[in-house]
Amino acid sequence: MSYSNEFLTDIYQKLMETRMLETRLVELYAEGRIPGHIHSGVGQEASYVGVLANKGEGDWIRPSHRPPSTVVIAGTPLKEFWAEILAKKTGNAGGKGGILHVGDYDHHILGMSGILGSDAGVAVGAALTQKLKKTNDIVVYFVGDGASNRGPVAEAMALASCWEVPVLFCCENNGFAISTPFEFSYRTPHALADKAEGYAMPSKTVDGTDVLAVYETAKEMFDYVRSTGKPAVLEMRDYRFRGHFEGDQCAYRDQDVTAQKMTEEDGVKNFEEKLLAAGVLTQEEMDARKAAFAEKLEAIIAEAEAAPEPTPEDIYENLYV
Repeated sequence: MSYSNEFLTDIYQKLMETRMLETRLVELYAEGRIPGHIHSGVGQEASYVGVLANKGEGDWIRPSHRPPSTVVIAGTPLKEFWAEILAKKTGNAGGKGGILHVGDYDHHILGMSGILGSDAGVAVGAALTQKLKKTNDIVVYFVGDGASNRGPVAEAMALASCWEVPVLFCCENNGFAISTPFEFSYRTPHALADKAEGYAMPSKTVDGTDVLAVYETAKEMFDYVRSTGKPAVLEMRDYRFRGHFEGDQCAYRDQDVTAQKMTEEDGVKNFEEKLLAAGVLTQEEMDARKAAFAEKLEAIIAEAEAAPEPTPEDIYENLYV
């Protein structure tokens, strides 16, 4: 597949911004400026940028806990994102959701759950809505290799198959379910893709560190789900550079392997090198883009930190029974 320089530059911009955003989240958390805890997606940006480059305006997503920046890639404005992360009233959930419960209906983001895998049925329900409304839009459900082994995901896939609803199950296999290596939980080469046949779903697997490979493979699956109205599975294989949470010492994995992965399988660095070699961008142009985004990011963070916090009275807003 051939690409215009404009498309490649746009993909690079999203990759670069996502890496810088994820890195800044880690730094601010270490400084005690972010409440709660975070699950860093540094090193896994290519999987999400590649998939979401296919998202149509009417499509919906149900993100997972990692990376937090998924919602920004999908369209949530940075100002609203940071205000929510910092538990401010100007956040898109009024500061009540925080980093694990960011939702944005204006940009068709269904929010996320801190109980991983339990929300698969939400994605299937949203897909059923698209089917009943005859919208031709699809739902993308993100899940990790660990959570994909949970019962609620199996139940949701069974329903999606029987009801024939337009949902794409995207499994990001980063090699670890918290501290459990992938090989300890599976006897198949892939976490979710190898289960798809049992639900009469087509599946594809792809190197999650190659953003263009992810884009192309995801495009096939988006086109299939959209044209048939039926579910499918896409599995991206990448590597979790950081711990499950910030402060995780990662004593359960080989640090030499991690160092090698970070050197050889950095999707952002590898794409930068590809664009430089092809003459799409110069190093000076890349540096200028990074500097401009860094300045923008710091201004947004400062504005969010200065925003008002929710009041005790706000706890009664947006409740339902």
